[in-house]
Amino acid sequence: MLPACCHKTGIRMLAVFLLGGVGALSLPPFPLYMIPALFISLSGFWLLLTGFERPWHWGLAGFLFGFGYFLAGIWWVGNALLVGGNPYLWALPLAVCGLQALLALFPLLTGYSSQRFCKGRSLGAYLFFLAMMGFWEWGRGNLLTGFPWNLFGMAWTYSLPMLQVLSLGGIFLLSLLTIFTATLPGFLLAGQTSRAIKGGLSAVAIALLLAAFLYGQSRLDEHPTAYNTDIVIQVVSPNIPQEDKWDPELFWQNYTKTVDAISLPSADISGKTRVIVLPETALHYAALEDMNARAKLRQALQVYPEQTYLLTGLLRRSAEAGGEESYHNSLVGYDAAMTEVMTFDKFHLVPFGEYMPLQEYIPIGPVIGFSGFSSGDGPATKTLPGLPPFSPLVCYEVIFAGEVTQPGSPPDWMVNVTNDAWYGVSPGPYQHLAQTVYRAIEEGIPMVRSTNTGFSAVIDPLGRIIDQNRLFEATSQAVYLPRKLAEATPFSRHKQKLFFTLLAVLSGAGLYLSQRARHPPA
Repeated sequence: MLPACCHKTGIRMLAVFLLGGVGALSLPPFPLYMIPALFISLSGFWLLLTGFERPWHWGLAGFLFGFGYFLAGIWWVGNALLVGGNPYLWALPLAVCGLQALLALFPLLTGYSSQRFCKGRSLGAYLFFLAMMGFWEWGRGNLLTGFPWNLFGMAWTYSLPMLQVLSLGGIFLLSLLTIFTATLPGFLLAGQTSRAIKGGLSAVAIALLLAAFLYGQSRLDEHPTAYNTDIVIQVVSPNIPQEDKWDPELFWQNYTKTVDAISLPSADISGKTRVIVLPETALHYAALEDMNARAKLRQALQVYPEQTYLLTGLLRRSAEAGGEESYHNSLVGYDAAMTEVMTFDKFHLVPFGEYMPLQEYIPIGPVIGFSGFSSGDGPATKTLPGLPPFSPLVCYEVIFAGEVTQPGSPPDWMVNVTNDAWYGVSPGPYQHLAQTVYRAIEEGIPMVRSTNTGFSAVIDPLGRIIDQNRLFEATSQAVYLPRKLAEATPFSRHKQKLFFTLLAVLSGAGLYLSQRARHPPA
């Protein structure tokens, strides 16, 4: 029989794991009124974490909390392995639990570093805990290729006024604000400090939330959506099931469906230039090498009276030095005569999806089914006659704050092409759409998004969704291009500087106060 203390510890660890899962209820597609789930989750986590005595308990509690949070928040990644014909069904447990366990190492580091340097429930320990939560949240989004998905700040996805904080310091700043306000109830309940200090912290939290909301509402009121009526954006969603997408027997049927989707009924608007946007890998190099197929696409483009461009996701093949072929997940531009006028290769490839890390030691290919894509050179600003400069982004490149535009060459708009068919009806497409909203607000630049089966949308520079289709809906939507803001946002100029400044203040204050409590002045 286990000792009573072990039994009690086990129950508390289980509670930590469950609290992580509760926190995920605040994420898209759950509505804004579910945000109290995150307050229960993070406050409960802090209370249980700081109640443990042994150092390794802190690390384990952090891991279990993170595992519960990510298991409930991104279980849908496993849907990619359920697509018909996928040979990697055996890896489903790794997709559903393995990725989540890797991500949970960052909350583990939060627990360990908090215990190692500043444990307890004092004010200093609490401030240091906030800094560690924020720092390792950033670490998850940037280290080891990074995966900044379901950050705590995403709980505000359906509150546009609150999201305007992103224009000041980005998603990590909003996450830090969220961590503070959501853990504060726990500290008010059990923190070891005076009532006056607790009252002061409560006043600070309320003031910050109120100021953030009022700033956001004022910003929205002062910047109504403005349009460039010279530019028509036509976003196309072919809605091809993932199991059919690469089926050789359906290759030409899919191609025809994609080209025909360009001519689906759309808003009857016109301008000087039309840009038709097709999703990620909507076209295949083999189709463009076929003269009849190329002619069919040219005919579809020349229907429109304006100067017309096609921006399309393309599985692109190129010849390397020595005659070897390489493949690229690309966004390529064509004019109405099907002359290639722009090429952008995806630079932030998905590990295990588009390339296999340590492939020399792991004798299997990536899930996408190819030998692996070659990486592009990084963010770029592209220019074409008759178009404002734009920043192309392929798939999940859009999730990385501060890395979606070329430094020193700000674009007037961004275009993101993705597939989303891998994840079916799940939280995945909702969360991916939300990421594009964040980037638009951070940069103060509109976003055009085309998906295969997911949510295609046009988003203005304050995150307002101007036009959007439904999940699994074949559409061809035409709207005018929103204009970017006249002035660059603080985030676009300074990136994460405000966030790291606050981390330094919190961690420094936490260490100082804890040291002073242990060694009071004589």
